[in-house]
Amino acid sequence: MLTGGLLIHGLLPSIAAGQVEPEPRTKVIFAGSATYPPFQWLDQQGQAKGFVIDLQESMAHHGGLDVEHRLMEWENALNAIDTGTADAVALFASEARNQRFDFTEPFYYLSHGIFSHAEGERFSSLAELEGHRVAVVVGSYAAERLAEEHQGMQLVPVNSEQACVVAIQARDAEACVEATLTSRRHAAELDVRQTSAPFWPQPYVFGVRKGNTELLAWLNHQLAMIQADGTYFDIYQQWLPELEWQKSGLTDSLRFFAWVVTPLFLLAFIGFSFSWYLKRQVSHRTRRLSEELDARRQLEETLRYQAEHDTLTGLPNRATFIDGLDRLLREERDWAPTVILLRLLNLEQLTCMFGYRFGHELLLQGFSHRLKMLDFAQVSHFGSGVFAILHKHDMPLEDIVELVSESFEINTIHIDAQVVMGISEGRATDDEKRPSEAEELVRRAMTAFSSAARAGKPSRIYNPELEPDPNDLILLRDFRRHGTRDMFLLYQPKLDLASGYIQEAEALVRWSHPQLGVVSPGHFIPLLEETGLITQVTYWVIEEAMREIERCRTHGAACCISVNISPRDLMEGYTLVDFIHGQTLPGRPNGLCLEITETGVINDQDHAQEVIAALHAANIRCAVDDFGTGYASLSYLSKFSVDEVKLDRSFISNMLENERHHAIIASTITLAHKLGLKVTAEGVEDVATLQALAEMGCDTAQGYVISRPITEPELHRLMGRRHFDKPLGLPDSQWSGFKP
Repeated sequence: MLTGGLLIHGLLPSIAAGQVEPEPRTKVIFAGSATYPPFQWLDQQGQAKGFVIDLQESMAHHGGLDVEHRLMEWENALNAIDTGTADAVALFASEARNQRFDFTEPFYYLSHGIFSHAEGERFSSLAELEGHRVAVVVGSYAAERLAEEHQGMQLVPVNSEQACVVAIQARDAEACVEATLTSRRHAAELDVRQTSAPFWPQPYVFGVRKGNTELLAWLNHQLAMIQADGTYFDIYQQWLPELEWQKSGLTDSLRFFAWVVTPLFLLAFIGFSFSWYLKRQVSHRTRRLSEELDARRQLEETLRYQAEHDTLTGLPNRATFIDGLDRLLREERDWAPTVILLRLLNLEQLTCMFGYRFGHELLLQGFSHRLKMLDFAQVSHFGSGVFAILHKHDMPLEDIVELVSESFEINTIHIDAQVVMGISEGRATDDEKRPSEAEELVRRAMTAFSSAARAGKPSRIYNPELEPDPNDLILLRDFRRHGTRDMFLLYQPKLDLASGYIQEAEALVRWSHPQLGVVSPGHFIPLLEETGLITQVTYWVIEEAMREIERCRTHGAACCISVNISPRDLMEGYTLVDFIHGQTLPGRPNGLCLEITETGVINDQDHAQEVIAALHAANIRCAVDDFGTGYASLSYLSKFSVDEVKLDRSFISNMLENERHHAIIASTITLAHKLGLKVTAEGVEDVATLQALAEMGCDTAQGYVISRPITEPELHRLMGRRHFDKPLGLPDSQWSGFKP
């Protein structure tokens, strides 16, 4: 009995032209179960075998990479993806797992079944299992779904599919719910039988860690390649006897008798039956050949359709759209096309509200049906809710926006289509055809689309000014290749206004690029934040700052180093907390302070409160940076476990001339102290301002009047030294109010 279904797709992932070249990879590591035949298992010599193993080998070979298979207990395999010790794992796609993983296109389908003891109660449905002991593999799809939908069952956790059926044999459980094909193989030599019809047909996919879009695109590309060149079909045919395996029974015995014993019997009657037997065999083989040819033609048609269309919406895919546009451009030399790239903005919101099936199936199918009904020359779905439209007639942009944004109804739910569009008008010149004119027009539309999305605009028409800065592409390329290799830290000392000592500093990252020279943080930090790469820089700065804290201690100075973190870092939450825990030496105060912008605090109040409380509990100080420029207030900040408020330089720079700023600073210092918060003034540029801040009771200050950003050795010379008279050079009379 065949428990899985062959699913072959021919979609190449939609990678916009102009995207930054990914970091070179030399090896891909696949995790998996060590006891999951015929898909993957370890033989007696410890070698990885199976249908999925052969697929992984072929994908890596086509991609020019080495491959490593790490087979283990299933729960450990899933954790290996979370921790980054493995790159990908073959698994069932599900809504629950979508929170942890991103999925490739499906390459197989598997169903589940109920297994019972041959001499015990035989369960034929999930409803009959209520109140019974049911074995499930820890971390499996069945365990997730039973725990969610059938809470009346007594789930017995086991570590593998083999242990699942063994638990029935040993009477530790009354039933097992698992994938039918693998479990039937493990149950073959036991008194365990499948007692239900197959259910839960689920797509079998490769999963990668959430957000690893580069590896996901690579896997989808390699799957498409091995399907397109026939490698997938060859591997499937090779494993077909195993994929259709079932325990030998009466039918197999009869088949053995027909092919072994019957020929011996026929030899005795050869004179009477040879002619009849020969005709029957010829007829049978002719029929089989005809059936195989029909099946091959149907498979070729299916492959061709899947290679040219999106399986979810039925629309042509990206490759088909490009081919059709190229053909029209060649046939109509004087035609100026309009290429539109658009995406449904409320796709994720509706998916969260109504579930994955509504958002990613019904919504996309309903919207694609609407687009097909409009008067467009071509409509295509590139995947992930991104549609491409080719319009051949003159129509104002406003009319196109109105057409695609009209509301529609799905299952009695009224949907307003919220879209963002990028539009390319006209043709490309000869020197812009990279690699084809159609590809260039789609790239232009993608560039306009990305610009509109970043700016929060509903649409944008392409113009050359939207092209990314080539230097930014160089920076991103080299950061992906080399990370923080060319970065270094400077430190801006913070003066304690009560004691006159420098015992704190703020770590400031700098980038000395080998090709572009010194790059301003104001340029590369927003660039890395926009592309989601800033967290790697943040973790490196934290790691270097904590090493600097230890080095200062070796020089006999207690030191606190402040590190700026972005709102994206804060939203990572407990990942950030765990990372800092791993860097902190046990038994010592770490001397680390994290500076968070106001907008980073208030974007998600509940989550920020939990993360900051966890940092505070770990003896990690938190400061609100650039205070006064956002939307927070001291009464609002009283909700959080922060330790320090840093007054923004825009208030400090003119506080002596601007009475309002002077009053705001004075009142902020008073209220902050009442809340138990330390106050630091940023951007102090003159002695008079420093004196005024000290008289107001400000705790610490930093700015060029104290010191410019300095190197590590210079910081060591300043730490622990009194700075009333030198290096500021102030008369003692001016510092009388500061001395202890």
